[in-house]
Amino acid sequence: MSLDQANPNRVVLRTLPAILACFRDHPKALRELRATREAAKALQEVAAWMGAQGLPATVVGSKEVRELAEADAPAAAVTARPVLGLAKLSDFAEWREAGDTVVIADGFDDPSDLASVVRAMAAFGSRRLLLAGSSERLAFEPALWDGSRGALEAVRLIRAPALGGLLKLIEPTSVVIGFSPKLGRSLAEAAPIRAPGRGNVVLLSPQGVDADLQPKVEHLIRLPAAKGDHALSAGDSAALILHWLNAAAPAKPREGTGFLARKRARKA
Repeated sequence: MSLDQANPNRVVLRTLPAILACFRDHPKALRELRATREAAKALQEVAAWMGAQGLPATVVGSKEVRELAEADAPAAAVTARPVLGLAKLSDFAEWREAGDTVVIADGFDDPSDLASVVRAMAAFGSRRLLLAGSSERLAFEPALWDGSRGALEAVRLIRAPALGGLLKLIEPTSVVIGFSPKLGRSLAEAAPIRAPGRGNVVLLSPQGVDADLQPKVEHLIRLPAAKGDHALSAGDSAALILHWLNAAAPAKPREGTGFLARKRARKA
């Protein structure tokens, strides 16, 4: 892998395993592919997909591959890392209107734990993950992308550096729900939360909600644990939390099953 210091979001992959892993887990990052004839067969599926997207994917000589890779390599692929935007107040209004549950990951140090959160979000349709504290450093950690198993294609990463101030600003329009290993009501006993006209914001942290942030949390829920002293990690709990919140979502009416729909069908 080669990182262009002048353009830190441009990354050149030089090995077949790296290119294939990128195609498997993050195909949207691919921008250009050059491969020698010997490597082309292994990258046939990658080249076909890129061609369908209108992206250059060519079989060339070793000299052309070397020009792109800046080293001897059987193939080289130019990728673009996603640009992490900053969370804005207007974003929360847009997400609330769309009915999206926003997740904030604060103080994560283990990329595998954060990857569990990402997989749960993708499974339950939550598309915005705000990174606060040490979590932001994991954004381009290879273990996060590998452990997410492609789920990061469906989840957008957003920076939230001044989390305390942000939570205060969104208080009128959002319900902030914090989760802690030892504090708060038991998840099993708490009713799913759905406030009319306000969006749900889930605050997850491996150590629990920071003491400075607790006054800004409207509901504090204890992470699931069969026996009190050994709660699930924040990452392992994410799927249970999102499933619990989805239980509060208003059921969408099925199209074509109401009285008028049946009446129209009889007359058709």
